[in-house]
Amino acid sequence: MYAWHGVIKKYFIAVGVLLHVLFIGLLLVLFINVYHSGYSIPAFSDKAAKRIAVKQPKLYSLLSPLFGFTESFSVHHHYFREINLPQWQGKGASGFFQANIKREHVVNVNSSTSFVNALKQALPGQTIVLAEGEYHFKSARLTLGYAGEQDKPITVMAEKLGTVKLFLKGEGIVVDKPYWHFNNLHLIGQCKKHSQCEHAFHVVAKAKHTHIKNNYLQDFNAMIKVNGIKNDFPDYGKVQANTFFNTSPRKTSNPVTPFDLMHANHWQVSDNFFYDIQKSSGDKVSYIAFFKGGSTHGVFERNLAMCSANLAQQYITVGLSLGGGGSLKQHRRDKAEFEHKAGVIRNNIIMHCASDVGIYLNRAKDSIVKNNTLYNTQGVDVRYSESSALVESNIISGRIKSRDGANIVEQHNLVLSRNFFTNADRLSEYFTAPDIGDFTWNDDEPFKLINHSLSPSASDFCGNAGKKAYLGVYSGQHFCLEALNLRAKSKR
Repeated sequence: MYAWHGVIKKYFIAVGVLLHVLFIGLLLVLFINVYHSGYSIPAFSDKAAKRIAVKQPKLYSLLSPLFGFTESFSVHHHYFREINLPQWQGKGASGFFQANIKREHVVNVNSSTSFVNALKQALPGQTIVLAEGEYHFKSARLTLGYAGEQDKPITVMAEKLGTVKLFLKGEGIVVDKPYWHFNNLHLIGQCKKHSQCEHAFHVVAKAKHTHIKNNYLQDFNAMIKVNGIKNDFPDYGKVQANTFFNTSPRKTSNPVTPFDLMHANHWQVSDNFFYDIQKSSGDKVSYIAFFKGGSTHGVFERNLAMCSANLAQQYITVGLSLGGGGSLKQHRRDKAEFEHKAGVIRNNIIMHCASDVGIYLNRAKDSIVKNNTLYNTQGVDVRYSESSALVESNIISGRIKSRDGANIVEQHNLVLSRNFFTNADRLSEYFTAPDIGDFTWNDDEPFKLINHSLSPSASDFCGNAGKKAYLGVYSGQHFCLEALNLRAKSKR
């Protein structure tokens, strides 16, 4: 009996040792896979937790103690300030913008009914000016009557930003005619359910040369949606100096992307401010902005994107993208192999998108990613064999990663991986106060990293002409603090 007792004891000891070895081995394999993914342990755990919570809630309940453990030693970076729209004087829409109005061509409106009629009756060269006040609409779509002309666009505007609020639902203003301009408006989605407030502007079909400038766009799933219909495509649009934001995560399974473009070519999205873009239902994944659907020659430049600011970062938000979440080949323009071609992402600040990458290229051919600063993101992903990208002169927290056969040429980037165990962002060592957007260099050491043989970018984030090569979003030694609504310091 004693002999059997000894055998059983040795058996359990051996099994215990073996199980511990297997457990340690599995942990090592997991650690190695996490390390090669480019994510930190807390970031990997956080993203996995959010994915599993959506797709397998029961498994999430089982694993939640493990996710809670990794979260316990994670370092979080936040904006640490509240964005108060009337007091914001940084990137995006500004009360200082004044549009030129030819008084002899003005159509004045002061009611919802007169505005709807003016949209249908305005002629080339006319300007619809809304009187100060609030405008509410019963219809889920507002339509246009006539096309503008190249030298006679039709303009819709308020004389001053913040004085006119349009409360919309459904599809919003449907722009299907060319040469329409929209300035100085505050468009607000007002619906009982978030799924009912899709767009502020739906730009479709023949709406070439649409300009949307200096507006507030608030509480929609996709504030600006652009797409072709059959063989008509709304090319050559401009979205400039607007502010996009939501006051709560969107409770919808519909796509949530403030600027969502399919099919259209030669769009410029510049000097805008995006913040608090999150989605709390469906797959709980949103994007700041993307071009996709076989489109070409899109440009994102000098934009400020904060995935979370007033709202806590509870869900997954991807920053700027060429290709977005993808589309079926038969739904792309000319059934293209690519989602986007010859796209440019330059001189943007993308920050506080902690759960995912700041820039994502999905079947994005001949792309340029240049002079961007990505802070508190997981970096840059370039995915699928159709993707090819020059990634140059960027400052990136996280990593630059090629996935599924993508081709990347990397030149002169400052890339700092996040702390593997805590997810702390090491870029905070280089800048004065990046959490609140002060990207002033701490010292002159980074200037030694600049490769002056590279060609300069276009005008930098601060609006300075690119006369020589630089690293990150601004040339020279002084960052434009006012672009982040920070008080400018005296030059040293």
